[in-house]
Amino acid sequence: MKRIFKKRGFKYLVAFLVPFTILIAMTIKPVITNALGEEILIKTKPFDPRDVFRGDYVQLDYEISEVPLEKLDKEISDMKDKNEDEYEDFTKLRKKDMYAVLKKDNDFYVIDKVTLKKPSKGIYLKGKYRYPIYKEQSKEEDNGKLEIRGIRVDYTLDKYFVPENTGKDLEKAAIKGELVGRIKVYNGYSLLKEVIPIE
Repeated sequence: MKRIFKKRGFKYLVAFLVPFTILIAMTIKPVITNALGEEILIKTKPFDPRDVFRGDYVQLDYEISEVPLEKLDKEISDMKDKNEDEYEDFTKLRKKDMYAVLKKDNDFYVIDKVTLKKPSKGIYLKGKYRYPIYKEQSKEEDNGKLEIRGIRVDYTLDKYFVPENTGKDLEKAAIKGELVGRIKVYNGYSLLKEVIPIE
């Protein structure tokens, strides 16, 4: 009987510890990044006015989210293939971690290169491949084929939570791309601290 109770007690302990450990792990990165991370500024882009303000957060789009082909490492460039619609794509990149290495350009940080290998130094952001960005074609150039000019990378920095009834104050600036993200970065993990209007 004692063994049964011991086994049950162990199971209950494990059932408690697993979610508790996951919760702790989820909070450690933000805390460490906030304390030890390097602060950088990243420019936003003009955003579709229909999607900017959603309840208690402002939707953001960053210049670094669109990466031109020439900024991709050869390993990534060589992975270009075709999707189910026979359009150029990077389907092999899906679910893979990517690292955007940044460099300072005046007061702001911009893309230097994007790689699949985690950098050993410098400032970089961990991200995921979203979708290809195709070249715009005129009616004369339209031959039924879409050529890729770059890729879209998601860094999970696109939502800035605001106090209730204050998001509209940032909406006009977000639509025009006149906001800057103040971001803390540590070992590729990024934390959006503040959104600042460009003066």
